[in-house]
Amino acid sequence: MRGRTLRLLLEIALLSLLLTALWLAGGQDAYEAFFAGTARPLLDALGVHALPDSPARRRFVNLVPFLVLMLATPGLPWRRRLGGILLGLPLLFLCHVGLVAVEALSHTARRPTGDAFSTLLPAALFADALPFVLWALFAADVLVGIVRARGPR
Repeated sequence: MRGRTLRLLLEIALLSLLLTALWLAGGQDAYEAFFAGTARPLLDALGVHALPDSPARRRFVNLVPFLVLMLATPGLPWRRRLGGILLGLPLLFLCHVGLVAVEALSHTARRPTGDAFSTLLPAALFADALPFVLWALFAADVLVGIVRARGPR
């Protein structure tokens, strides 16, 4: 059992390093360009008419842990992996749109509180947690099986 656990952790670490390197080597720029063009109509509809460089856009990297978890989860059928990725990526994109909108609007007169941080923090925490929540939903039965197999100690 320890050997399998160590192997899984090593696979996750290597896949994380690979996908992070790809993200930093051009994936981030490609996604930013895609986001700038594709999110424009949605952001305009939400009242955000400029796309400044912002801390919210640094959270776009949450695509990496989602992909790592979807690809590395043992026992997850490939059809579900692919379906989860194809459904999860657009959901993460919509989350990114929402996060950028919340950040932009939290610095305007229309914000619900006088403190932009109190508006942005819950949205940022949601964006950080969403990849893990989506993974847990897509892999729920596999995760339950893993927990049951380990049993009480």
